Amino acid sequence: MRAIHAAHERGVKVVALTGRDGGAIAGALAGVDIEIRVPADRTCRIQEVHLLIIHCLCDLIDAELLEPH
Repeated sequence: MRAIHAAHERGVKVVALTGRDGGAIAGALAGVDIEIRVPADRTCRIQEVHLLIIHCLCDLIDAELLEPH
């Protein structure tokens, strides 16, 4: 929560990975922020999907930064 508030104070957009109903994090996000929510109840399932999302984001970043266009 402190990281979200610090980002907002600096004008930085937040990308948050959440689960279930989004919890307090969802309530702290601003309109320009991005929430990627896994609407599951089991923590293990949420974590598995978060891991996949993180790998996909890393792949996109690598492709953008390292592959010739």
